Amino acid sequence: MLILDGSGSMWGQIEGRPKIEIARNAIERMTSDWPEDRDLGLMAYGHRREGDCSDIEVLANPGPLDRGDLSGLMETISPRGKTPIGAAVRAARDSLGDGEAPASVVVVTDGLETCGADLCALGEELAQSGTPLTAHVVGFDVADPEGQLACLAERTGGRYLAAANAESLTEALQDVSQPAPEPQGPLFEDDFDRAELGAEWAVQQPDPNGFLLDDGALMTMTVVPGYLGKPDQPNVFSWTAAELPEGDWEIAAEFTARMGEVKSLGGRRAILQVGRYADPDNYVVAEIYRQGNSNDDMWLKLLAVTDGTETSDALEIASDSCCPRDFDLARILSDFEEKGATLSLVKTGRDYRARLTMNGWTMQDDGPEVLETQPVTLLRTQGPPAIFAGTMGPEQTLALFDRVLVRAPAK
Repeated sequence: MLILDGSGSMWGQIEGRPKIEIARNAIERMTSDWPEDRDLGLMAYGHRREGDCSDIEVLANPGPLDRGDLSGLMETISPRGKTPIGAAVRAARDSLGDGEAPASVVVVTDGLETCGADLCALGEELAQSGTPLTAHVVGFDVADPEGQLACLAERTGGRYLAAANAESLTEALQDVSQPAPEPQGPLFEDDFDRAELGAEWAVQQPDPNGFLLDDGALMTMTVVPGYLGKPDQPNVFSWTAAELPEGDWEIAAEFTARMGEVKSLGGRRAILQVGRYADPDNYVVAEIYRQGNSNDDMWLKLLAVTDGTETSDALEIASDSCCPRDFDLARILSDFEEKGATLSLVKTGRDYRARLTMNGWTMQDDGPEVLETQPVTLLRTQGPPAIFAGTMGPEQTLALFDRVLVRAPAK
């Protein structure tokens, strides 16, 4: 679905030509070699009434492209009103439907949201909805100092491109209108199917009594209580051979773990961490930990440390406390040990999240199989991928890492 800005500012000129005219021509060039098997629809906002945030119209529902009809419809767009980007994207989502086929929205706008929508929150909502919808945004002769336009695109796995003139607008539209590439395999993968870790991994303060490779898994057992980030912590595993790409990525570790049993006064204080580690003052990790307190709760957490300063977001994922939460902690601990899960650090744009994907089981009956923290925004991170499993108390934690990989993040 193509959404064309029909707000009053589109009458502004660039190099002597109205922006609405430049946009029409750029769209016509974009569709000159449009694939026959790709449907296209057209929407506009702000083109019929001044000062009306509800002035949003579906001019053509998605269907086979008729270039003559599209050109005629664009000629009916006479800029005059406001810029309800958020409401227009919602209307586009409704028009595209809730099918399983991937769909995308391309917004061409020369202004920021003027009707009160939070575009970052909208992007997050679309990303979490389960509908495979990607929003691309082309900012045409517009400054976006707070990053709202970019945030809408990045949260949905789309792209934000800035265009300053006719040529760059045409290039941007042709870029974002290309079909998404076929999913690729991992960029780096290690299934530990060998006898020794080898030169691809560096082990901080190695204690060979605490790890070994056995039956296609890296088996780690706590030797000294602690965590990734604690100075001189033994057996922090850094994957020095895996280079993280520019842009978005995911570091994922498939594991099973023995994190203790249910006890009346709290259980084992176990912790598993996956992330990017430079030194104790600079790292970012996804972690699951069992607090071992009277509630015996478990948490999924995103922890970032930059120059020794912490930023985090945490999600309680299980508890043995009162009945309304309805967690069977004994069954959950058994599933971690027998069925396993995947713990991931996910980077999209400048946002980082912790993600836990259960292998065919859930924390509660009819609960989600994938859990995720809220995003934490970081400008820079450093270090190679790293993994750690241990305990914060006197009892040991045993974990088997079956596979670690770096890949493009799943939506």
